[in-house]
Amino acid sequence: MAKVIVYLREQERSALYELATKEYRAPKAQAALIIRKELERLGLLETDAENQEEKHDEQCAS
Repeated sequence: MAKVIVYLREQERSALYELATKEYRAPKAQAALIIRKELERLGLLETDAENQEEKHDEQCAS
């Protein structure tokens, strides 16, 4: 997995930690999830559902 350093202001860091705590995730995992979801929303990444469907279609074609 690639490493990316993100600089946050104190208010952003606190909000990230608060959300991570509420969702029972490590702050790094929470940040990764937020980034992935935004990239999916922007159409830059396929969604997990699209990935699952594509894998299923490939298996059925075999």
